[in-house]
Amino acid sequence: MLLTWKRAFLAGIVLGILGIVVLVTGVVPVKASSGHWQITRWFLDFASDRSVSFHSRGTQPPEDGERRDVRLGEEIFQTNCRFCHGLPGKEQPPVARGMTPTPPRLDRSLLEKEPRELHYIVQHGIKFAGMPAWPVPARGDEVWPVVAYLRKSLEEDRETFRAERTESDLAAITKLPVLQACIDCHGVDGASRVGKQVPQLTGQAEGYLRQSLLAFRSSERFSGVMMPVSHDLTNQEIDALSKHYHEATWNDVRTRVDDDVADQATIERGRELATVGDRGRKIPSCQKCHGPQAENRRDDYPNLAGQSKWYLQQQLELFEKRSRGGARTARLMHTIADKLSKRDRSDLAAFYASLQTPAQPSEH
Repeated sequence: MLLTWKRAFLAGIVLGILGIVVLVTGVVPVKASSGHWQITRWFLDFASDRSVSFHSRGTQPPEDGERRDVRLGEEIFQTNCRFCHGLPGKEQPPVARGMTPTPPRLDRSLLEKEPRELHYIVQHGIKFAGMPAWPVPARGDEVWPVVAYLRKSLEEDRETFRAERTESDLAAITKLPVLQACIDCHGVDGASRVGKQVPQLTGQAEGYLRQSLLAFRSSERFSGVMMPVSHDLTNQEIDALSKHYHEATWNDVRTRVDDDVADQATIERGRELATVGDRGRKIPSCQKCHGPQAENRRDDYPNLAGQSKWYLQQQLELFEKRSRGGARTARLMHTIADKLSKRDRSDLAAFYASLQTPAQPSEH
């Protein structure tokens, strides 16, 4: 028995020495061109699938389908994902095919995964696979549109859901090239093209728009959608975009972004809270900072009129969870959001959604 233990100990020493020699000499190739062995690939794929299935348990897609808006999901995918994966159902870019491991093809086999599993992969990424996590961990809500886009495009075998750019779009980009980064979601006129999750920028204060873009660029305001877009913007480009959308007016007649029509009682409760506040709960009125019809209102606060009810309610929830971020002035909202009930948030959002946006024609 003692001899057996000695042999095992010596074998362990020999293996350890060999391991150190391999590590120090660099004899084992790490080149991507050789790929993985078949058994290595199987083991990694199996372990990854089981881990995703286990850790995504309990994740539920949002009940509100608009939170998974397909058009918005496509814009996010085009900005962040297509360079490695290509378009769903299509061949991958040549450079991505040379990666080890190779990013998986987005074909119909992806539909075998549950939405919660796709959400987990996009939000958290995959170790040892080159799949990065969502840029802002606190904003898992932004991932659902990507999941919706992947599933919808594969179910319908569609290459794209994007609306083609009009002649006025192309003319605006020619005049102000930096609009290329904004136009597919915000349009030329600042009116959301992709649903309730994207705010209306039409006529917002120039100071607020500039402050927001700077906060997105520095990651002080949390968004995995806006941070990558604003990362490369120069100060001059931020100034130009802020001025453009501040001066913008709606170009054509379109339906309201918000389809959730609140009853009048809800709107009136929101109006009372917005204009008077609640002294008993130490909730100040919203009007002085956010309008409507506030005199001497600072231009580094947003005008909330005409935003979608969903968007406004979501922003208040993010403030309460400390998941929104923003410039210094945004932190003033934390203590206020803490005092608002779910009904308060719904009432305030309904009231402001019922109003006209800045620079919105009266017939809308």
